[in-house]
Amino acid sequence: MLELKIDRLVLTIANGAGHEHRVRPIAERAAALFAEGSLKLLEREAVRPDVFESLGGDSVDLNLNLTGNEQAAGAVADGWLQALALKLRR
Repeated sequence: MLELKIDRLVLTIANGAGHEHRVRPIAERAAALFAEGSLKLLEREAVRPDVFESLGGDSVDLNLNLTGNEQAAGAVADGWLQALALKLRR
């Protein structure tokens, strides 16, 4: 069985003034979506045991004035999953 241990997920927000109250729910939901998606990804990929010190992905640009929490969380989780998928396929 493959184990995925995550010590820390980092979310950087720029120009989020007025949306501070939404950050925690978005981050929590993004982490939950990432957990679900990573399990599916690990089951689907032919993964070799490996340890990465860090994993970085592309930034996810969102306009929180036009984006709901679920949509924002999905976009963040997708960004993290894409970064994980690229790392696993190397």
